[in-house]
Amino acid sequence: MAEVFRALEPRAVGEPRVVVLKRMLPHIAEEANAQEMFAEEARLASQVTHPNVVHVLGHGEIGGQPYLTLEYVPGCDLWRLNRRLTLHSKRLEHDLVVYLVRQILSGLDAVHSATDREGSALGIVHRDISPSNVLISIHGDVKIADFGIARAANVNAFEVDTAVRANGKLGYLAPEQVSGGKVDRRADLFSAGVIAAELFMRRPLFAGGSELAVLLAIRDAEVHPFVEFLPQLPEGLGSVVLSALSVNPEERPPTARAFWAALEPWQSRPEDVLRAELAAMVASIASESRTRKTSADTIPKATMPPTPHVLADEHPSTTNVTPLEYQIRKPNGATVGPLAYAKVVEAVATGQVDGSDEISIAGGDFQPLSSLQDLYRHVPVSCMTPTTTRVESTSAADRSIDFEDGGFVVALARTLVTRRTGLWLCEQGGVRKEVYTRQGVPAFVTSNLAGELLGEYLVKKRVINRSELDMALAVMPRFEGKLGDTLVALGLVEPLELFQHIGEQVREKLLDLFTWASGTATFYEGVDPPSSGFPLRLDAWEILDRGIQRRIAAGFESKLILERGQDHVVQADRIDTAIATTALPDDVRAALVLCKTPHTIEEVAQFVAEQPSQTDPQRGYRVAAMLLSLGAVHWT
Repeated sequence: MAEVFRALEPRAVGEPRVVVLKRMLPHIAEEANAQEMFAEEARLASQVTHPNVVHVLGHGEIGGQPYLTLEYVPGCDLWRLNRRLTLHSKRLEHDLVVYLVRQILSGLDAVHSATDREGSALGIVHRDISPSNVLISIHGDVKIADFGIARAANVNAFEVDTAVRANGKLGYLAPEQVSGGKVDRRADLFSAGVIAAELFMRRPLFAGGSELAVLLAIRDAEVHPFVEFLPQLPEGLGSVVLSALSVNPEERPPTARAFWAALEPWQSRPEDVLRAELAAMVASIASESRTRKTSADTIPKATMPPTPHVLADEHPSTTNVTPLEYQIRKPNGATVGPLAYAKVVEAVATGQVDGSDEISIAGGDFQPLSSLQDLYRHVPVSCMTPTTTRVESTSAADRSIDFEDGGFVVALARTLVTRRTGLWLCEQGGVRKEVYTRQGVPAFVTSNLAGELLGEYLVKKRVINRSELDMALAVMPRFEGKLGDTLVALGLVEPLELFQHIGEQVREKLLDLFTWASGTATFYEGVDPPSSGFPLRLDAWEILDRGIQRRIAAGFESKLILERGQDHVVQADRIDTAIATTALPDDVRAALVLCKTPHTIEEVAQFVAEQPSQTDPQRGYRVAAMLLSLGAVHWT
């Protein structure tokens, strides 16, 4: 977003002082909202004056280029300090880690409690706490820097694109930042917890084979590496850090000050001693930097190679790529092709090619599809599952529901109540979708519709264009047939942005089922979700509510609500044990208790609308439809 300089600021009296000049790059300044973002960074950072926060000295604009003048911190950032320790196989003493983290938390407390000139709380969330944004001076000062994606609670004028800025710092995002949920100051506390865990362990907390794997680990707060490390820490210290790493913000410390106080018992040595020890380490690193020559310094200027020119729309990693051609041979000997790799992937994913077919690459020998892992991973899992491939009729399945009798609402509601793990095979004509549930909650969804493949979804959403998709598909074999990893590696999509689009794409495939007016859903007990897919992390009741909302909008529930709702009543005279023991949403359970005596749909809807904090006037109708789908109430 910007280039950063060390600069001299002329002063009226005395020597010029050393400052940092942060200047927005010209091509960034031309983007929509970019200058507003830069101005917001200046505004928010200037509201915070604290020894543990880098101070903004001034800001302005010259020749259309906004700039900030910032306090200069002689030393290094925490990322560099940590790397130095790792290279020399050293680790910080436990109390020094605690001191350092408490200094970060002290700065965060100032950020979170900042007020405007009238004394009103700004509600600032930094949103980018990571080792490279923690500066440590040669005097032992610890300061938070970079308010580039910080947000104040009362700012709604523009949206800040965190996906663009998060690249390279993915391992320090909070789960709610990854999943696109509501972000408050407790997200910063999660990031501080990650820093603490990594300083203790001396290795990354969230690791994976790709950026998407790291984001999945964060979303689910998979902190088992730190849990395994706990025996090496003083008793009780690890539990304090673990509380900050909770996936649920409600289970984290409520404030930075509370986290700071909880760590205090383990800061055993005096603060001045710890500060001096930290200062000595940083001074040593700074001294090395002043004396070390880079490789560029040793090259005579005349022999320096010219900078290569790369066209803006050219991707060096994909130039001179000759796409391979594929042929498919069916069991009867018929062949299809030649086809591009992308078409073969589409044919496999949509069921046009299955495990009995063979593939030839670039005129080579035909091989079983199962031996080509980058292609075989796209085969719908149900086609590889003995439980489903051996079933010849729906009568052999555990359950079958006709979509004309309530649609997928009934299927999902009943599975949710009974907490079943298995597979719903949903078929309508030639369209086939697979919904895998774990303990009743949808965990994975596939579809044989070409238009619902990830690449097509991203083109439709204008995340990438058609030529970019074609390019990514051409080189996808290099990335084990994983389109997401390919797009990220080529720099076509930022990892966080892609992660959130994948999650929404899978939700859309699921929600589409609620509007099917015909077809069948067949359930197979005990079929586990595939390990290679994108696992969902859903609020099943929220999905059920959104599904019913779509059915109402499409007119499928009009007979239920408009026709019968006026003249008939619903009642729950015998509540099923499974329903009674299910953790129903509060308003659903309240409506169920109401229906122990007969009530019309209108009365149920009015009752739900009057519940505390209820703001959706249509929620009551959806609650009534939900209870009917669950079989919790019936018409009388």
